[in-house]
Amino acid sequence: MSNCFTLSIQKRPFLLSHLSRRFVILLAFLSLTSISCKKAFLYNLNEVRLEENEKNLNAKNIEKIEAKSQGDTLKFILIGDSQRFYNELDDFVEEANKLKNVAFVILAGDISDFGLNKEFKWIHRSLSKLYIPYIAVIGNHDMLANGRIVYQQMFGPENFTFTSNGNKFICLNTNSEEVGYNGSLPNIPWLQQQLSDLSNYKNAFVISHVPPFNNAFDKKLEKQFSSLLSTTSKVRLSLHGHLHSYQESEFYNDGLKYVVVGTINKRNYALISVWGDQHSVEEVYY
Repeated sequence: MSNCFTLSIQKRPFLLSHLSRRFVILLAFLSLTSISCKKAFLYNLNEVRLEENEKNLNAKNIEKIEAKSQGDTLKFILIGDSQRFYNELDDFVEEANKLKNVAFVILAGDISDFGLNKEFKWIHRSLSKLYIPYIAVIGNHDMLANGRIVYQQMFGPENFTFTSNGNKFICLNTNSEEVGYNGSLPNIPWLQQQLSDLSNYKNAFVISHVPPFNNAFDKKLEKQFSSLLSTTSKVRLSLHGHLHSYQESEFYNDGLKYVVVGTINKRNYALISVWGDQHSVEEVYY
């Protein structure tokens, strides 16, 4: 009787959604081996393995975005928390591909559920079917296991900017809890630098996963972060995911609106239009 076993995760891991998060994270740190089989078997759930066309996706898509003029009005879509909602994400792609004059999609973090290499690849496989470019910021789930390494290799730096139609988009890591609230996330000096001179831009939009009023955001940095945004005149919106339901409000009563989109399985997104120094936000369900 053979002592070896077989592990197959070639299909999408619907079973993972029924396992406890703690158990899956434990699995992610184990290398499964069999030394009694005729053929040695080795698989590490925590591996980082990407094809060349799966690397530096944000930079590649930013190049496409910045190369194309959008006329008088820029339209883009904000979605959040794709995690393990593969079928719903496919439905979103089908919905987005029907829309006209939309420039790009921003995924506001939690690309993955457990930070696993395969999860990132599955999400990209769906989003790569969009007719327009997409940009992804890092979420707290993306920092589990080796997810932070996968994100950096697949999408690039955690803090980055890009422009479209005279608008500046500032994307950063605000997942403070994942580093023990050690003061490094969000990177306030970097954010200050990005906001210091907006003279060449009509508007600025700040995008991150965890909003500053959530417990996963470092409370020692909350006031500084929110004040930076509200006192910079050209910052129009702060855009987020993480909360799993749609919210739109001036949380601090300081004139700055925060928009939070729900998880993909809630089948909603924000359609944001920008013209001149004006903008509108439409909550859409599909």
